[in-house]
Amino acid sequence: MSTLRQSQAMATRQKLIEVARDLFARDGFDSVTTTALCEAAGVTRGALYHHFTNLTEVMEAVFTTVEQELLAEVERTLAGVGDSRARLVAATGEVLRVVARDRVTLQIVFVEAPAALRWSRWRALDGGRSLALITQLLTEAAAGGHLVAGVDPRLAAQLVLGAVNEAGMYLARVGTAEAADRMRAQVELLVRGLLA
Repeated sequence: MSTLRQSQAMATRQKLIEVARDLFARDGFDSVTTTALCEAAGVTRGALYHHFTNLTEVMEAVFTTVEQELLAEVERTLAGVGDSRARLVAATGEVLRVVARDRVTLQIVFVEAPAALRWSRWRALDGGRSLALITQLLTEAAAGGHLVAGVDPRLAAQLVLGAVNEAGMYLARVGTAEAADRMRAQVELLVRGLLA
């Protein structure tokens, strides 16, 4: 395949992901059809099926993209935070701050993707990058002697990720700025409880 054709193919794939992201967030995964996606993206069904087998694969690509953007924003915030304790608390708070202000990200990550991909696949994708970041932060805190005695960073990371995910799902249902602030404070209190 020529470089030009590869570039065009990648542009088409990216366009499908961007349009699907908006449609899934606005209308819900179950309401979007391949025809609607192709029309909104201005591509043929053949172009869609060149890149994806079905809409579930499109959702997986959308979720992966949205989650990567979310984690990149969290990591940018963490770059300016001092010690490992502060980084751990900041990470959980920043995830909830980002999703509270970006309804599309909130809807994709905590509502549409879990429903479309089913729990096990969503959890496997989410548990990869997100869990790795939280585990890293807890491991750094443990290495600095900043965790309560007996805290296992790998196991605690599962619990912290679960708390963040539940908080996100709650925010998707409630959706107010006040709820976001209160939930973020509660998750930060949970995380601070791990710190010596």
